[in-house]
Amino acid sequence: MTGPAKRQRADARRNYDVLFEAAKDVFARLGTDAPLEVVAQEAGVGRGTLYRHFPSREHVFAAIMRDSADLLDAQARDLLDAPDGAGRLPEWLRLYDRAATEYPGMSGHVGDGLADDGSPVATTCAPMKASFAALLDRARAEGHVRPDVTATQVLTLVGALPKDPATGRTAEPYLDVVLEGLRITT
Repeated sequence: MTGPAKRQRADARRNYDVLFEAAKDVFARLGTDAPLEVVAQEAGVGRGTLYRHFPSREHVFAAIMRDSADLLDAQARDLLDAPDGAGRLPEWLRLYDRAATEYPGMSGHVGDGLADDGSPVATTCAPMKASFAALLDRARAEGHVRPDVTATQVLTLVGALPKDPATGRTAEPYLDVVLEGLRITT
């Protein structure tokens, strides 16, 4: 199960919520490679309960990414409707980078998940990825972006950028270099 069911028992819903919050706390403190057993311990549930709600680490990432993916999807759709939206592609990629680096180590997992269409992260992020692809296509058609990159390549590249060890955020100036490299130069 990648999210709480619509008609869950109250105790199952409570366990999901406690596990979800514990995962966010553990990942914020220890990074996304922290043992999932630590999440279960901090939630006060057994491993079986953890794995009933989140069968894999990637299911946990998908649940955590859900709100960010929805926000990114809405932002991309807004930019598609804006007259200058394609020119604001770097703004959207900075927002994506902030969302993907919210937890230490998360961006690599998100980038890997987006590249695998069958993964829980890809399923959760599919609407966002489609909106971004449309925005990238528009930017390409308007001459803002080079023609030889795909949405998946760009998102994976941004996710793979080196991170600042102290903050877990993308180290300077790597994102700026990528954004510059996406532009068409004459």
